[in-house]
Amino acid sequence: MAEYIYINSYSNKGKLAISRNVFDEVVSIALTRLKVAKSSKRMKKSQLFRLNRPVQTTIKHGIVHVWVAVDIPKKMNIQEISSKIQQEIVDLFLAMTDQIPFDVQVKVETLLD
Repeated sequence: MAEYIYINSYSNKGKLAISRNVFDEVVSIALTRLKVAKSSKRMKKSQLFRLNRPVQTTIKHGIVHVWVAVDIPKKMNIQEISSKIQQEIVDLFLAMTDQIPFDVQVKVETLLD
């Protein structure tokens, strides 16, 4: 598993290496924007979901793979929340690293009462 993804610079003077940790931070920013609950005990009414486990980011064959496991209240639309999470991460990846190939997967682990 790679720790860096390499992109060519526009000036053709070398390559730029972006660490896997940078992508972890981008995902963290995206989840904060969506008001994720990080506590396993309680969610506030303004929070849409909570993380079930830490986000997993890997780089394989030049592609950044992101896996997010969440818990969602039963009253919420699972498909809508999953799409919202995925879209927020994708939007930030495109804004920050427009030429990096990536794959974002969101899995709902638990439906909360």
